[in-house]
Amino acid sequence: GRTVQRGRPKGSTNKSPRALTRGKYLDNIPLKRRLYAICKCLMDYRDQDGRQPMLMFMELPSAKIYPEYYKVIKQPIDMTQIENNIQNEKYRSQDEILADVKLMFANCRVFNEPGSLIYEDAVNLEKVLVERVADMGPLPEKKRVLVKKGVNKSAGSSTPGGAPSGGTGTPVAVLQKMRILYNTIKETSEPKTGRLLSAIFQRLPSRHDYPDYYEVIRKPMDMEMIGSKLRYSQYEHMDEMVADFMQMFDNACKYNEPDSHIYKDALSLQRMLLQTKMHLREDEDAVPDVPAAVQELLTSLFTSVYNHQDEEGRCFSDSMAELPEHDELPNGTKVRAISLDLIKRRLDSGQYRRLDMFQEDLFACLDRGRQLSRTDSQVFEDSIELQSYFIRQRDEICRNGDLLHSPALNYSLLDLSTQVEELRQQKLQKEIPEHHEEPDYTESEDKKSGGDVASSSTGEAAVKEEEDDEDEEGEGGEKKPKTPSVGVADNAMSFNQQVYRIGDIVYAESKEKGQEPYIVSIERLWTNNEGTPMMYGNHYFRPDETFHVATRKFLEKEVFKSDVHLTLPLSKIQGRCAVVNVKDYFKCRPEGFEPKDVYVCESRYSSKSRSFKKIAKVSI
Repeated sequence: GRTVQRGRPKGSTNKSPRALTRGKYLDNIPLKRRLYAICKCLMDYRDQDGRQPMLMFMELPSAKIYPEYYKVIKQPIDMTQIENNIQNEKYRSQDEILADVKLMFANCRVFNEPGSLIYEDAVNLEKVLVERVADMGPLPEKKRVLVKKGVNKSAGSSTPGGAPSGGTGTPVAVLQKMRILYNTIKETSEPKTGRLLSAIFQRLPSRHDYPDYYEVIRKPMDMEMIGSKLRYSQYEHMDEMVADFMQMFDNACKYNEPDSHIYKDALSLQRMLLQTKMHLREDEDAVPDVPAAVQELLTSLFTSVYNHQDEEGRCFSDSMAELPEHDELPNGTKVRAISLDLIKRRLDSGQYRRLDMFQEDLFACLDRGRQLSRTDSQVFEDSIELQSYFIRQRDEICRNGDLLHSPALNYSLLDLSTQVEELRQQKLQKEIPEHHEEPDYTESEDKKSGGDVASSSTGEAAVKEEEDDEDEEGEGGEKKPKTPSVGVADNAMSFNQQVYRIGDIVYAESKEKGQEPYIVSIERLWTNNEGTPMMYGNHYFRPDETFHVATRKFLEKEVFKSDVHLTLPLSKIQGRCAVVNVKDYFKCRPEGFEPKDVYVCESRYSSKSRSFKKIAKVSI
């Protein structure tokens, strides 16, 4: 892996800090001595092998050899630039030079891989710096300050120009509020589990493990960088720190999938950021920032809806990720469709200045989900729940118009119910029923088909697909599809010294060689007229047997109750397994089964519509 960030100075391998004495600082001799001491402690440091790590930080890497460095690092700086700033008397305080040195080391950690030599050098040198500064204590107060007018911050310096930092440029009250804001984000946790949401944002991802991250993200940002800038007073205003936080959250949403935990965590933290910022500014004597208040309200609404979960912790918005990304116009042109992710980006870029415009896009997104889905699909049901939840949250936040009056409030839950029912009736007339009965089999049909029910001589499995009824026993009381009625049926049957009963779940040989066996729930057992023991059952699909977006996440050992039924001879059975609902799966294990033979099921899968639907009550 690449670990070289900086080249050694040309013509020298033992650079001396003697040039630092050229900075006169006649108006502030204590500061001059402090700047010299800081640089000297870094230059003099040797590791246990006698190596001088600071030499690698004297010059920036070659733009020709490492062009990607300047795409990733937005504020390049090296030790030579810091020395030049001292010579030109650019630093007005100890904190200003510390900010630049810390930035230099932070750049190194961003660009290089964790564990690399230069990465560890940056970590160790920063520790040396912090310890040395602590040992030296605070600078003595100077009696007079001669401000040199017309001097701007150097191109490489990270210290805000025009005003001193380190407690003199930023009011103490503002610094205190920024610390409160930072600590609030750092300590925000998930209510149910206590998990710190900020943990994943502490450090940027490894360049070695995620090289594409730095191709997608042009301005990397993490909590450590924000904390460092706060400690060294590089933020003059709270808005500057908020902008860095927003950049960090935007990076997370840009790189990660909308249904990922980090995407949702970024939304939650962004919501907390804006709420805390508004709260901290309540006591300021200033004209109310109406656009910021609207932005906070819309962000709060969006985050609440996006992270809305059922009683088992499933986000209703996850199913929306199953929808196609593009819509096709009548002329065949494909355009990017409205989606929750697109709404998020528009929200972050400040395109929504009114609640009704934001609501219009959100409702269009949810209505699109219903238009593209069956009425009995997970997407259809989730879109209704999300829209209902939005309306309830909207009315609560706006206090039914007392706090904020908007045309958006004219659309009520009753309007949604009416609209959904009209669409449901329209779609039901066009939809193919999910349930149709399996035709009865007669002896003559068996002999003619030769494939619907296998003969004992061939031993070939007969596979017949049919639409499953919408609800199993206990979920609606609908009749189950009729099954082959050939020969003698029974509730239990013995085969190869094994007894199989209706309700047993078994492995059955796949018709595709080399594939994993089918997982089948036995619904009927009988002996056909040729004396072959037969079974008929419901096929449970594994994730790789379904059509789904690449980003969909699955539980370990998850299977799906499908609409496909199989008719097989008992000779195809290869063993037993168990399928349990999600609540039991994490609490206990069926007796007599190895862990590898226990599966979890919480959803149906329709092979016709290629859609998933959560089972309200599982009877397995």
